[in-house]
Amino acid sequence: MRLDNYLVEAKYCKSREKAKMLILEGKVSLGDRLILKPSFELPIDLQDFLVVDKSELFVSRGAQKLLGYLQTNQIDCLDKHVLDVGSSTGGFAQVLLEKGARKVTCVDVGKDQLDLDLRRNPKIRLFEQCDIRDFFSQEIFDFIVCDISFISLSKILDALVRLGNEFILLFKPQFEVGRDVKRNKKGVIFDKLAIKTRLDNFLNELENKKLKVFDVKKSVLKGKEGNEEFFIYAKKF
Repeated sequence: MRLDNYLVEAKYCKSREKAKMLILEGKVSLGDRLILKPSFELPIDLQDFLVVDKSELFVSRGAQKLLGYLQTNQIDCLDKHVLDVGSSTGGFAQVLLEKGARKVTCVDVGKDQLDLDLRRNPKIRLFEQCDIRDFFSQEIFDFIVCDISFISLSKILDALVRLGNEFILLFKPQFEVGRDVKRNKKGVIFDKLAIKTRLDNFLNELENKKLKVFDVKKSVLKGKEGNEEFFIYAKKF
């Protein structure tokens, strides 16, 4: 079978055009051999040795961040109704659905950002131009994930606690430390002590809200400009 056809049939890509682009960009290899021809005939007995750079298949870098975190933790999303706060293009939602979430409710202050395929997915419920502090639900969510920018997690913490019991929060120092903390031209913070102090203070805030913190781990990917970011996993107790 042609390689581009196989990538579509195996659901690596949604179209031959996308498959062709992945191959020509050097994102597909057979074992340690790079394949650059879309028409390459892939033998059936070698299909298990195919390696595809899946980073190109995600709708955002956020998907890679969350996937990287979930792969290092025994956190179960199967059959859960998840609230995705700061959903943006839907990177977190995409990964949650792949991990078996029953439904994902996406909330974002922006508009027209969610990936079109995710927008059409019947398992996605979308609330645009909605501040999580103004969002209300009769249902308590099984799980809440949160990736927000330009505002501190502290400012929305009461809303999160009101809506769920289990949380994965992405702590972004660039939006958490004070404006007086030194940054480079891109906004990258190098003051490790300032980051640690603010992170420790936020973890204390979680405990004061009766949340038990089970894990704090650096994201496998840094922020867009190069800031280190941290995943926090917590539950109500």
